[in-house]
Amino acid sequence: MRSSPFAAVRRLPSAVFVLIALSSACASMGRSMFATPIVELRDVRMKAIGFQGGSMEIILDVTNPNDYRLDATRLTYNLFVDTMRVAFGEIKQTATLEAHKKSEVVVPVSFSIQELIRATQLMSKTGGVDYHVTGEVTAATPGGSFTRPYKGDGHFDNIASIRPR
Repeated sequence: MRSSPFAAVRRLPSAVFVLIALSSACASMGRSMFATPIVELRDVRMKAIGFQGGSMEIILDVTNPNDYRLDATRLTYNLFVDTMRVAFGEIKQTATLEAHKKSEVVVPVSFSIQELIRATQLMSKTGGVDYHVTGEVTAATPGGSFTRPYKGDGHFDNIASIRPR
């Protein structure tokens, strides 16, 4: 007995529903298996200083805790020294983060002379500064592209790197 050509059409919505459910489940599983990279401040390198301000590079160590490589395609950052935000911005340059490894990410930053004076005053009084960095990282993974917040705290006391190089 032959089935009607309309029988296949009637089964089509069920098949589409199953495909949608499976793809949603895979995406949810990928998101839950994705661990947010760990971001730490390693160094600050002064590039230029002038009467209006200057530029520096903030060197971050970014650790990928996942079992697979990540391609970080976007990074936003807010850097606070004590309670003062001294740098913020966005980088849209791809950085490859190998599985279970630490990678260096260089963040170019511009600053005003007032921000530099306040930060160096804090460092000269206390021998260092407490910092807090927050932001978001967007990473391409085998399970899709994900954006996750990150944050890190620490103490920076390498005053020698504040001098221009």
